[in-house]
Amino acid sequence: APYRTRNIGRAVELINGSVVMPGETWSFNRRVGERTPENGFVDGIMIYDDEFRKAPGGGVSAVATTVYNALWFAGVKPVEHGAHSFYIERYPEGREATVAWGSLDLRFTNDSGHALYIQAESTDHSVTVSFLGTRKYDEIGSVKGPRGNVKEPERKVLSGDQCVPQTPLEGFDVTVQRVFVQDGRVV
Repeated sequence: APYRTRNIGRAVELINGSVVMPGETWSFNRRVGERTPENGFVDGIMIYDDEFRKAPGGGVSAVATTVYNALWFAGVKPVEHGAHSFYIERYPEGREATVAWGSLDLRFTNDSGHALYIQAESTDHSVTVSFLGTRKYDEIGSVKGPRGNVKEPERKVLSGDQCVPQTPLEGFDVTVQRVFVQDGRVV
């Protein structure tokens, strides 16, 4: 959707070129700022109180999820992140992040011992975020466990101008672990 392309592009523009020194904590909300028209964001669809609603910045969670996966595989320390209130199928289970100005941030601490440079870019169809720096581990993998505590979706009926129909999805818990490999062995 055009609003997603615009909002994703604006967030990427604000993130690109971030330098995170050793021991420093990086914040999505501090770097991107409030998602307002004055800051270059337009109205789009976002999740608010477990419902799709129109608000400035809709689509920015695609950038937050991409940053989260970059930090995951870079091996740095997550400090704050939160999943959407319901699962969005385009994101990897257990490795997604959303942000909300004033209530939920995506933050990580650079515990690599070296400076990190964040390179971010987007097109109409993709978002790419790379962490450039000195590797601390030879390889970092990800192992996802099975879905647990599965809950069937509830039916919710609303009406009005703000109503956006959505397909119900089951809820679940999932555990994802990072696997750090150094000199050919799991550390």
